[in-house]
Amino acid sequence: MRDLHGTLAWVIVFGNGLVGAWALAAHRVPALRGRLLWVLTGIAQVAVLAQAWVGASVAMGEGIDVDAFHLFYGATALLSAGVAWGYRRQLGDRVHLLYGGVGLWIMGLGIRAMILG
Repeated sequence: MRDLHGTLAWVIVFGNGLVGAWALAAHRVPALRGRLLWVLTGIAQVAVLAQAWVGASVAMGEGIDVDAFHLFYGATALLSAGVAWGYRRQLGDRVHLLYGGVGLWIMGLGIRAMILG
């Protein structure tokens, strides 16, 4: 499980970074918009939930005392994905900016959590 936690960390960093940059580009270039962007964005953000579940399982199963900032960055990533989901319908033509920013934000949180991990 610990290896899965490490692998998911990289999936989150690269996945959210990729879809975040793609969404920002799609804001300026409508040809980049499409269903695939949203499917991959959903996968990248659901990976954050899977990462939290695996991390909690590892910590509880092995009795690991996890650094408070590691937990903070993970919880912030989860909340960020939830906030983006909640605001998606209110932004109209700026939804790509929202998901672009959130994707890059989650990527940064993932990197920071890995450094502290």
